[in-house]
Amino acid sequence: MKKIITSAVTSLFLLAGSIYASDAKASDADIEKVRAELSKMIPAATDADIVSTEAEGVYRLGIQGSFAYAYVAGDHILIGDLYNSKTKDNLGDVAQAEFLSKELDSFKDKMIVFGPKDAKHHITVFTDIDCGYCRKLHQEVPDLTKAGVQVRYLAFPRAGVGSESYKKYVSVWCNDDPQKALTDAKSGRFVEPANCDNPIADTYNLGRQSAVSGTPTIIFADGTRAPGYLPSAQLLGRMGISSEGAE
Repeated sequence: MKKIITSAVTSLFLLAGSIYASDAKASDADIEKVRAELSKMIPAATDADIVSTEAEGVYRLGIQGSFAYAYVAGDHILIGDLYNSKTKDNLGDVAQAEFLSKELDSFKDKMIVFGPKDAKHHITVFTDIDCGYCRKLHQEVPDLTKAGVQVRYLAFPRAGVGSESYKKYVSVWCNDDPQKALTDAKSGRFVEPANCDNPIADTYNLGRQSAVSGTPTIIFADGTRAPGYLPSAQLLGRMGISSEGAE
C-alpha cells in the first residue's frame, strides 16, 4: 500500500502531539467525501477501510492489512505515517500488528504446529522449506517447545505459487504426518510427492498482504514481528520467558 501511496504523493510524517485533537468523530458523509478525494489519486482507496482519528482532519486508511494516514484540509491531502509524539510509536505499525494478530487466528487450521496445545505462548512463522535460516530456526524448535512455546508454521514459498518450494510444501501438507514431513524436508531428506486440497496458496497470499518479504518472518502473539532468524534464547527473551536450559 505504501508504494501505491508514495507514487501518488510525497510521504509526510505527522506527529500526533502537534495536531489539534478533537473529540468529535467524522460522520459517514465526511468519510465518504474523503474516500472520493483519495480515490482520485489512489484507486485502492475506493475499497479501503477509512476511519477518523483523534487528530482533527486525519484519517486512517486500511488496505489489505497495511495502514497509512491522510490529513485532509479543503482541497489538499497529505499522506504518510502518524506517530504518537509521547510513545514514539508508528500508529500504522501498531494497527498492522493488531490486524495481523487477529487475522492469524483465522488461519489456525492452515498451520503445521509444534509444541503443547495448551501453550501460554506462541510464535507464528512464515517459512520456506529451502530457506537456510528457516532450517536453522527449525533446529531450535525443540528448545522453544521445551520452554512451553508453541511454534505455528505458515507456508511462504518465496519463489511463489507453483514453484518447486511450493510443491515441496504441498507434499508436506498432504503427508500422513505433516510434522515429520516438514522436519524431513527442512533437513534435506526426501518427502514422497503428494497432492491434495491444501492452503499453501492462501498462506502465501496472506504473507504478501502482510508485507512479508523474506523468511523466516516470525510473528509474536501481539502481531509484532522479527523479520529474520533469531536464536531461541532471544525469542524467549522477547516473550519474557527465561532462556535457562535453552541452547
